[in-house]
Amino acid sequence: MKTRVSIINYSNTIPFTYGLLNSKDLQPLAEFSYGYPAQVAEMLCHNQVDVSIISVGAIPSIPNAHIISNYCISATNKVDSVLLCSNRPIDQIETIVLDYQSRTTNILVQILARYAWNVTPKFIMGTAGYETEANDFAKVIIGDRALNNASRFSYVYDLANEWNKTFHLPFVFAAWVANKQLSKEFIETFESACQYGITHIDDAIRSQQKTFSFNIHDYLYHSVEFNLNDEKRASIDLFFEKGNELGLF
Repeated sequence: MKTRVSIINYSNTIPFTYGLLNSKDLQPLAEFSYGYPAQVAEMLCHNQVDVSIISVGAIPSIPNAHIISNYCISATNKVDSVLLCSNRPIDQIETIVLDYQSRTTNILVQILARYAWNVTPKFIMGTAGYETEANDFAKVIIGDRALNNASRFSYVYDLANEWNKTFHLPFVFAAWVANKQLSKEFIETFESACQYGITHIDDAIRSQQKTFSFNIHDYLYHSVEFNLNDEKRASIDLFFEKGNELGLF
């Protein structure tokens, strides 16, 4: 039986998607599906897939969840695609609309509100299209929607940079997680496929066969980091600690 792998359709996963789909060794071992972060986390939670790259904030909700890869989606400073966008400065924000597509970012902004900015806004959940609605709310926006909409706002706070300034650690947004034990053969083949993707970023971009409204090369080479090292694992632990302190899990 093939291992069911779910992939997120975001620009920051383009190298992974390219590596996985072009690995001849992995094809006999895996079948693929796609979704956005909240969807794939639900699929993993309900055993509809075996492996997915998911927001780290969803990990505690997945039975038997464990990180299987030394690759991830992370950033040390600015990531450019995980933002709090507002037409007011942070100390004047009264309401923050959360992003329905990412549990991690929603938890992150609440941690930052408490420990970095010392503000107590009201938090409400956004629905599809909220990032373009004409209102005075601050908005958490992630992924390609953040890259395409940030210029519409007067104040833009990069949440990876805000985390780094507060806790002096990089931030991990998503990791490859399984809900069951996988074979050594699969994990080694999977790792090789991921490595191939992130060492062939130009080829991965060309495989998309589309024009981006932002500088995709700069974003993938200079904003996103793909290695999951000990410092970043410590950051995940701190994220869980602070989130638990606030009852966000």
